[in-house]
Amino acid sequence: MSEAYDWSWLRSDMPVIGLDIYLEMPTELARTIEVKDGMLVHCESPSPNHISVARVIEAALRDAVRDRSSDAPCLRASGDLDMLVSEVPFGFRRPDAILYRCVAADRGRWRRKPTAADALLVVEIVSPGTITADCVDKRAEYAKLGIAQYWIVRMVDDDGLVSSVEQLRLTSDGRYVTERIGLRGQDPVIAVTAIDPVKVEIPWADLDLDIE
Repeated sequence: MSEAYDWSWLRSDMPVIGLDIYLEMPTELARTIEVKDGMLVHCESPSPNHISVARVIEAALRDAVRDRSSDAPCLRASGDLDMLVSEVPFGFRRPDAILYRCVAADRGRWRRKPTAADALLVVEIVSPGTITADCVDKRAEYAKLGIAQYWIVRMVDDDGLVSSVEQLRLTSDGRYVTERIGLRGQDPVIAVTAIDPVKVEIPWADLDLDIE
């Protein structure tokens, strides 16, 4: 009879992460986690294809921001940027891409990084280990936070060419409804098209760049 496995580690307390602890973490460690209600959530490093798609979307949003009139409200687009959800209990997300209102001055320890209240659009690219998180958990969380738009990007076999981009918009009753779904077989040219909060179009050909 084999020796019984020691499951005692399951009884150990999970570390509660506060803003102070997070800010003291080495960068290489901080980049591998998110925090929800003070609990650490490990984030697996994305694949090269995932990163390529995220960068295309980020670049398209940045271009769209630059193309706006000079008197339009200040917006910024970024990728791989922490978005504060709550300071107590501490929580933050790191969407694959985000469009948010400019933060004019440092706001304490979070400095000029956005909060969920600043976000106008967040984008998540579904990976094999994030299907439930992106399509169910974050959809509910981002709606509760009042983020006006949420895009969910799906890839063939969760790591190939982009197969669809679902563009969700928050309704007055606090639910996301699908405003548009870009399907590769349905529209052979344009994957994403939107007119607000920025005017942007992303062709499938751009999303296919550098996909292995």
